[in-house]
Amino acid sequence: MYLAVHKLTGKFVAIKMIELCQLKDKYSRKKVFQEVYILKKIRHSNIIRLYEVFENKKHIMMVMEYAGGGDLYHLVKKSEHLTEDETKYIFKKIAQGVAHCHCRSVLHRDIKLDNILLDGEGGVKICDFGVSRLVTKNEWIQE
Repeated sequence: MYLAVHKLTGKFVAIKMIELCQLKDKYSRKKVFQEVYILKKIRHSNIIRLYEVFENKKHIMMVMEYAGGGDLYHLVKKSEHLTEDETKYIFKKIAQGVAHCHCRSVLHRDIKLDNILLDGEGGVKICDFGVSRLVTKNEWIQE
């Protein structure tokens, strides 16, 4: 991940760079394009937003919303504990984001403290849809 400044808006963005040489097999390439497809399909205030995708000879670059408050893992580790009100607020935001994913037939499949970002302004964002997948109604997942 790289931090950059969007030239038109002057705002920070995060750029996820994936080397094409690491995507030699069909499965790896499919997972990256599935993540892009899912992030384009989902738009919610509690889910990190994908702005643009670029590809050159060496990299795929995903320009994403920047959440400058760090992740939930480091917040919990630093503060040792959160108040009940803070915990309820964060849990509510995560539940709203997950519910939105499910309404769009998306399973995240990797919800953990590291994949919950804080934007520094009270926002909570679910990120890293690398192992997520689309499901059909009444589909039974056995992975």
